Amino acid sequence: MRKLLRLKTSRRMPMAMYIRRRMGEYYAISLGGGIMRKIFAAGICGVVAVAGAFSLPNFGQGIATARADAGFVTEISARPTDKALNITAKSAFLMEANSGKVLFSKDADKQLPIASMVKVMTLAVIYDALDAGTIKMADEVMISRTASGMGGSQAFLDFDVTYTVEELIKSIIIASANDSCVAMAELIAGNEDDFVVKMNELAVKLGMKNTNYVNCTGLPAVGGVSTAEDCAKVYAYIMKSPHYGLFNHVWMYDLTHPSGRVTGLTNTNRHARFYQGSDGGKTGFTSESGHCITATASRRNLRPIAVIIGAGDSKTRFDESRALMDYVFDNYDNKLVVSSAEPVGKVKVRKAVVEKIDVFPSVNFFDLVKKGDKDQPSVNVEMAGSVKAPVGKTDAVGKIIVTEDGKVVSEIDIVTGEDIRAMNYLDAVRKVIHKFKL
Repeated sequence: MRKLLRLKTSRRMPMAMYIRRRMGEYYAISLGGGIMRKIFAAGICGVVAVAGAFSLPNFGQGIATARADAGFVTEISARPTDKALNITAKSAFLMEANSGKVLFSKDADKQLPIASMVKVMTLAVIYDALDAGTIKMADEVMISRTASGMGGSQAFLDFDVTYTVEELIKSIIIASANDSCVAMAELIAGNEDDFVVKMNELAVKLGMKNTNYVNCTGLPAVGGVSTAEDCAKVYAYIMKSPHYGLFNHVWMYDLTHPSGRVTGLTNTNRHARFYQGSDGGKTGFTSESGHCITATASRRNLRPIAVIIGAGDSKTRFDESRALMDYVFDNYDNKLVVSSAEPVGKVKVRKAVVEKIDVFPSVNFFDLVKKGDKDQPSVNVEMAGSVKAPVGKTDAVGKIIVTEDGKVVSEIDIVTGEDIRAMNYLDAVRKVIHKFKL
């Protein structure tokens, strides 16, 4: 019989609580209520057992929508290091996502197993399917025997019953549920192998040159590798989705199965509860990968993405990822130089019902500077005097050139932000009548 460790109870867990180790993960079990609650690190079991007695802080930072030019996730070039950051993990990477600038790198191109951080790409493919409308949050998913039989961290899904897409995504984000990952893979691609093909195709698109996915869970398998830099790239990508951040702040969640059975899930990312501005991240652990995390937070227009691979223990991965994010917030400011919400002028539209339209930068541009730095980059607007309809909302009608010290650092398209159709015969008649009345 496996050894069970007795825990003190709390208001949320009034019955006798015990700890059981299962497939390398730890769970709190309420003997009276039948609730199994995953605990992400054995060293903090006592904290989880009493977590229900405290309210979850709502940092409410939301998702940083501002980004540098759309290609920043595939254009990370410089890899500066800072001796003040004492990172002991095998590999680490730090970037500020809004500006796209790299601030720290330690063996960031070294191919390593990343355990459940694979699920960031799993979520990326899921979010793409949601964004494309091929699946919806309310869709029901039938759970196969393959999905329900997955080991490791899981939501303990029942076989041959249905759960909604929303429930499955929620369990992936909060509890890193392998069974939910496979169920979603089967929904989108028919089987896990074909889903993995989609994962690798997207990795190529994002410029993740040192990554190869072999499953959608991160469970140990030959050939499954990635790098700290590539992990930052895919995380920067998923933050673009409108579905990002929906459940990242949830600390504890009770999944009610169709049978009425309840599985208590606890967020594997401690930053979700204890780090100000945290609105996402993904942990991972196997004996092959060591302790891993991709972490992010948002404050004052700053959006660090910190990646740790191969830390010696769970505490170290959280401490070192926190140190990387603290380094950004303590030492940098992000100046919004170009705002996609502010028009840069008007353009005449020929052969259209409207004669002039406001035009906007296609994306924001942030200038990441050391605190106290007063220098500003130069911004030059080049724009056509007129365009001919039809004009698509993403069609470029000009560009903004940003330079620093005489060097071009970014070129941003100027767009209309709306589709402008060509004037037809009836439009022309109405226009003539309107002018006659005036």
